[in-house]
Amino acid sequence: MIIGEIVERLIGIKDGHDDLHSTEYQAIVEACNLLARMPRMEEATSYEPVKN
Repeated sequence: MIIGEIVERLIGIKDGHDDLHSTEYQAIVEACNLLARMPRMEEATSYEPVKN
């Protein structure tokens, strides 16, 4: 499963449940924000270490 699919599922959970507590809702939002900042597959595979 790729990051985008995980984020889509989390958003589906967030939008599909009106009974979420505010802390649960906020946790899902924070998880989506964190996952959105992770490098994309293209960026991750083209990574070259910094040389000193």
